[in-house]
Amino acid sequence: MAWTPYSGGLRFPLSSNLTEESVLVVPMTDLAAEYRSLKTEIDEAVGRVLASGDYVLGDELEAFEEAFARYVGARYAMGVGSGTASLHLALAALNLGPEDEVITVPNTDNPTASAVTHTGAKVVLADTTADTFTMDPEKLEEKITPRTKVIIPVHLFGHPADMDPICEIADRHGILVLEDSALAVGGEYKGRRTGTFGPLGCFSTAPGKILGGYGDGGMVVTNDPDLADRIRVLRNYGHAPGLRLSGKDLTGGSGWKVLEEGFNQRLDTIQAAILNAKLPTLEYRIAGRRRAAALYRTLFADTPVTAVHEAPWARHVYFAYNAMVPEGVRDQAREYLASRGVATRLYYNPPLHLHPAFRWMGLGPGSFPVAEKTASRMIGLPCFPQITESQVEEAAATLLEFLGAG
Repeated sequence: MAWTPYSGGLRFPLSSNLTEESVLVVPMTDLAAEYRSLKTEIDEAVGRVLASGDYVLGDELEAFEEAFARYVGARYAMGVGSGTASLHLALAALNLGPEDEVITVPNTDNPTASAVTHTGAKVVLADTTADTFTMDPEKLEEKITPRTKVIIPVHLFGHPADMDPICEIADRHGILVLEDSALAVGGEYKGRRTGTFGPLGCFSTAPGKILGGYGDGGMVVTNDPDLADRIRVLRNYGHAPGLRLSGKDLTGGSGWKVLEEGFNQRLDTIQAAILNAKLPTLEYRIAGRRRAAALYRTLFADTPVTAVHEAPWARHVYFAYNAMVPEGVRDQAREYLASRGVATRLYYNPPLHLHPAFRWMGLGPGSFPVAEKTASRMIGLPCFPQITESQVEEAAATLLEFLGAG
């Protein structure tokens, strides 16, 4: 199989008998290589912002917002301070309050839940599917009560949730859908990009994400002009949209006007310029991730390792590649891989309800059997745009060697 990494890929010396002093054979990611591959464009973007003197909001942010909206297929996109902020502001824009309940999943990063609790609303969890690791529509409906206001499906690791039945259930009960697409920029459900199925969609642009800057950042997208304006107000202290810190008054002469008590959650202009420089090549980087995933799938066929599933209706963008190993051996497998220079990572293990911060839920082991079982068997393997064929083969071969199947 011919293999051409997107760009910036580095080939490391491969060995099956590395010592603690040996070099890392296969890293989990290589953000420096990604920068080198786009150094000219990124340096130019940063220099342009510094030379402009327009450091908060401004033209560079507006240009990126327009480009990002076109990419995901939404009318509006608003840059915010982080992926967490995107959820927080979206829930605030939907007027979530203390009497409301929000249903999401247990196998997600804690900001999905904490953004809800910070509004005063209650988090309710629904179990996931065993193959896509996303919200199980059959488990969703039994969690709905008269207080349920929002459903947050999480497009986990880059694989979309099954949106048609989720949206059908939400519509039938008069509930809003807010997508957590932090790990799934570019992911598609039946040909439609994630983040566009409900009134608002939320994304992260932190450094390690599918489209990542060089600091925290996030995006909120919508087709509703009123919600777009509300996000713009909330992210900027509650100020009327259009008043820039550079002194340009775009409010039609109204000047400084505070419409509500908002927050300081703006996407830095430098980050917006960097992200806009990276956006035109995003599909190439996604292709690199998908190519690595396809090779893993081939290498794990007819072995004890369960390759990552991709539903026929989905385009998975592989923020992470979480293979499944037999029960009870995952931690030993990670130690074995580490001893041979292959990096791994655990994602969202254990699920949220088993962490100290969420003891208030009163849920113990066995509450969500599918999410708990899959979390205990997952092993995150290297999968990034610049990964080489030999690195994928080394990671897979080392895991299979541990399992006695190499």
